[in-house]
Amino acid sequence: MYDVDQSFDTARDLFNALLEESVFEPDSIFDVSEKTTNSFIFRGQAQKEWSLLPSAHRDANALNNYTPQPPPEAESLPKEQYIAFHAHAELRAVLLFLEAADHIGIKTPLDYNLFKGNVDASDAIFKYALLPSIALAQHHGVPTRLLDWTESPFVAAYFAAKSALSKPTDSHLSIICLNSYMLKSIECIDLVSAPKADNKFLKAQRGLFTFINCGNQYYKKHEKWPSLEDILEEKRTRAIYPRHGSIRLSLPVSEAGELLKLLYKLDISNLTIAPSLANAAEHFKYKKELWK
Repeated sequence: MYDVDQSFDTARDLFNALLEESVFEPDSIFDVSEKTTNSFIFRGQAQKEWSLLPSAHRDANALNNYTPQPPPEAESLPKEQYIAFHAHAELRAVLLFLEAADHIGIKTPLDYNLFKGNVDASDAIFKYALLPSIALAQHHGVPTRLLDWTESPFVAAYFAAKSALSKPTDSHLSIICLNSYMLKSIECIDLVSAPKADNKFLKAQRGLFTFINCGNQYYKKHEKWPSLEDILEEKRTRAIYPRHGSIRLSLPVSEAGELLKLLYKLDISNLTIAPSLANAAEHFKYKKELWK
């Protein structure tokens, strides 16, 4: 799957590799004219072996706490019906999130016209009409079929290290790096952005998403939801890109705390990644946990 799969022994080694001149350095006007800073997108994962699977599709019970009508067991329905039930549950979870926020006066992209009647539950509805709403819900914990990425390898490193603190110290965290030129050549994958003006977390995290626009069709064929690896293995061509198409950088989880300390030097912390009054109140606690 990965063109480069590199492990580091220490947080300092990984940190220096991200700072030094490397494949991630913009070296032409074509790199810096891309939406991303260096033609790569990044994702941090607490465990190296985790698949690149959107949260709504990781667990059969992922939506149980977010909608009164979660999808039934897949085996209980024909594939077409199961896909329709699942898509309905995903959209219903987003609507309930928006309604709850609106009830307490928090501004959201809520538009009831988008949820009227029998909403078309095709793959396209998740990308186009409802993307701002789904992106906002995703950033606040609602399971969706979007997968979070960032334009910054340091933000990705933060998410990997922060979530790895609770994982076994003999395992490895990872930073996944994908070439946007490669992604754009794969018709089944969309690299999508949502408006950042009303989503301060998305802005702070320099966030964007991958969306598998053939997810329902893939399920019909394989009877499982696709991970990004599945699509890359099936659809990726052997074209030659100016840079590597896919890179995985990994680090022992025992180094997660040291990596967070190094990232703090770049002003990357819980406060700057998720700016809120709640995190402002807990910012000293965060520092105290790192420097015991």
